[in-house]
Amino acid sequence: MSYITIIWSTVAACSLLLALMYGLVWAMDRKVTASLAFACEALAIVGTVVAELKLMNASTPAEWGELVRWSQIAIGARFVATIVFIRLYFGTGRDWLIWTIIAMRLGILVTGFAVDPNFNYAHIDSIEKISFLGEQVTVVGHAVPRSYQWIATFSIFLLLIFVVDASAQLWRTGAREARRKALVIGGSTFISVAIATAYTQLMILAELKVPVLLSPPYLIMLAAMTFELSRDTLRASRLARELRASESRLDLAASAGGLALWSWEAQSKRVWISGRVRALFGLPPGESIEVEQALSMIVADDSKHVLRVWGDAIASGAEVETSFRVRLSDGAVRSVVARGRSETDAAGRLVSVQGVLRDVTDQTRAREENEELRRELAHAGRVSVVDTLSSSLIHELGQPLGAILANAEAGELLLAKPEPDLVEVRQILADIVYDDQRASEVINGLRKFLKRSELEFAPIPVDRLFKDVAMLLRTDAIARNVTLEWEIEPGLPSIRGDKVHLSQVLINVLINGMDAVGSQPPALRRVRMHAGSDSNGNIELTVRDWGVGIEPSIMARIFEPFFTTKPSGMGMGLSVSLAIIRAHGGKLWADSSPEGGTIFRVQLPTSS
Repeated sequence: MSYITIIWSTVAACSLLLALMYGLVWAMDRKVTASLAFACEALAIVGTVVAELKLMNASTPAEWGELVRWSQIAIGARFVATIVFIRLYFGTGRDWLIWTIIAMRLGILVTGFAVDPNFNYAHIDSIEKISFLGEQVTVVGHAVPRSYQWIATFSIFLLLIFVVDASAQLWRTGAREARRKALVIGGSTFISVAIATAYTQLMILAELKVPVLLSPPYLIMLAAMTFELSRDTLRASRLARELRASESRLDLAASAGGLALWSWEAQSKRVWISGRVRALFGLPPGESIEVEQALSMIVADDSKHVLRVWGDAIASGAEVETSFRVRLSDGAVRSVVARGRSETDAAGRLVSVQGVLRDVTDQTRAREENEELRRELAHAGRVSVVDTLSSSLIHELGQPLGAILANAEAGELLLAKPEPDLVEVRQILADIVYDDQRASEVINGLRKFLKRSELEFAPIPVDRLFKDVAMLLRTDAIARNVTLEWEIEPGLPSIRGDKVHLSQVLINVLINGMDAVGSQPPALRRVRMHAGSDSNGNIELTVRDWGVGIEPSIMARIFEPFFTTKPSGMGMGLSVSLAIIRAHGGKLWADSSPEGGTIFRVQLPTSS
């Protein structure tokens, strides 16, 4: 039985197995580049073992020298793999040392193939056979080293300096794990290189009659690296279990809050989603999701907006939120709100985008139902206002219609004369046209006011809004003996809103004001509208009365639905008005005036 063959074959097989195993680890996760460097180092040791076996069985000095030349490939690869592994695994080490060592080993390799018999020896005169592990092996008999053999020794010296320096840097971080790695890997690497260097120098310079044995010292380093990487693998496995448990707890907590988790990996281009998202999208468990598949489920009108927001999140790294609709396989549509942000690596490259989803279908439906109810209440409020202003409307329509009738009768009398005054007839016809247009404006305004419609936003001049409201309330104010005033600051921009709905708000507040001053002396029966701008550039409309005022105890409740201080009131006027102003992106509130009475304030954005 050949012990040499068994031992060296076992070492080669173990090294090859480690190389394959950690090569697969790197292939499965390209970010663990230290595993790739370790796999290359294990392969280099396999090459060293093969070279040693062949050197032990060389039959001529020329063959022995040629094998030494080719063994430099495995030795150089081991050098490079060692320093790269330490740099990647420790995250320390000086770049100039790394590149100096690599350049020197590359020069040794190139020079070794350019000269005969190899880089280490000028010439090899003889070889001998000695007994080793019960077998006869070949060793160098007499040989002359080259004068520049010191370069190889100096490169090993630099490697030892690099190992010590990188280990010291890692040690100084102070972390317990870092210090253990520096001690185990740095120490074992230094010992292995030092033993191999001493053995090689004794064999070359002192002509020690021993076989070439470089792999045994490096097994110490290989075992230490394997131990540390195995610890990392076990720790990663434990962390993976803890992560799955954490994800399960997080998913449970998110589900309890109505949230679902998702993430998109930039490297794999795949979307990970939690179980709640799969249920929301109607997807079976365990099925992988591509980005295109996820986007295809979004309603076409919303997909472009989602892509734009997603692009903003990737570019800025800020947390963004967007809403969209998802069409399920059964045709149902769900409303979804998504919030997420992007993650980048140290180099600024995109790694992932992750966030949460929330199904807001029920909330959206409830909001739409509330909006529909608000429109119904607003319509009912407008009908109620028309009922209140019925006498004013009769007067507004009666005046132009009566004038039209009188002018028509006068025209008949003029035309009955033998020589009618045509100039007078034309003036009468012009008056009829004017009164007809006036009546038409009243009817059209009333029709628009009563029309049940959604908000239609458009620029509204403030003076036109005040003028129309004052026209509708003029006769009612005269009947109540109330002075209706209005004032507008010069240069005000237009309001952005729906004219009919804003008119309804002003009319509601003005009627309340006229009711409040009804019991006051004639001098205090005043209601004033004012339009100006606030410090933020918004338009502020105020309606002030000099009435009895509102008690502080009920001031906070006047905007509540069905709350009223009037015996015959419904308590919906101010509530509907508040909903209308909020729908315009504005504010509505009331204050007690220091001079008596109440001031209602409406804040609205400008059309810009």
